[in-house]
Amino acid sequence: MRTYLTFLGLLLAFGASAQLSMGTGGISVLMGTTLTVDGLSLIPSASLNLTSNTIQRTSTPLAGNPGINRLYQLSAPLLFSGRVGISYLPGELNGYTESTLQLAYAPAPSTNLTVTTSSTVNAATHIVSNTLVSQNLYVVTATALSDLSPIVYARPTTVYGSTPFTVVVDVVELNSVATSGTFTVRVTKDQKVDLTFDAGLTSVNRRSVQNSVWSFNNSNPNYYILTTSQSVSAGDRLSFGLTGTLSPGASSGVITVSSTVLPTSVVEARLNNNIDADKVEYFQQ
Repeated sequence: MRTYLTFLGLLLAFGASAQLSMGTGGISVLMGTTLTVDGLSLIPSASLNLTSNTIQRTSTPLAGNPGINRLYQLSAPLLFSGRVGISYLPGELNGYTESTLQLAYAPAPSTNLTVTTSSTVNAATHIVSNTLVSQNLYVVTATALSDLSPIVYARPTTVYGSTPFTVVVDVVELNSVATSGTFTVRVTKDQKVDLTFDAGLTSVNRRSVQNSVWSFNNSNPNYYILTTSQSVSAGDRLSFGLTGTLSPGASSGVITVSSTVLPTSVVEARLNNNIDADKVEYFQQ
């Protein structure tokens, strides 16, 4: 016999090994009804049928997929559309900053977490939630997105005549979450500056760089383009350096060297801090 849940909320509270089991008869949750299983809330946008499945809470994040110390495991993927929320305890944040949390899910066994964007975090009630459309839920948890920002060091900052010139870019991770995926950094070109890239360099102008993990593209007339799939460790930086010459010629003025981080497959928490610039004054000899 199938059970229909038609009232506003169904609360199922369990202990540390919380579990909801649904047999072959299953249960149906009508559109807009809240099903809550020990802190996991599901509000389907259409009638939801749950058959021959279980939902169990654990406090162990997935290996290789860091998250908070609250994770919900289903015995079979559940195709779901609607609002998904997790009510967590402050002690379960696992080092993450609460305001940066994002709902995350894995669609099948042995797959990486898909981290959502634009999740809503209520720091007063400690709930993170987001709306999903036709996604398979096998694991549901919360984690945070990495956040990259560049810092440009153009040296020297004052140039008289033709002078050796360097540009170092530090790409810094700000959210204490290691990156996963590929990203690109564009550095602006200027006719008075001729820069080259040496993949063997580990230091440029006394600044540590990791040139060997970057690929360099000099074909664009406006930008030097560098790309890497190397992970930026949580709270750390990944750097590269360019070396060359600045030749003012018979003029004086200011050059602005700017860099922009462009995510390729890396998903970032913010994109409004992906640009930095440094200015150099130059004078004719």
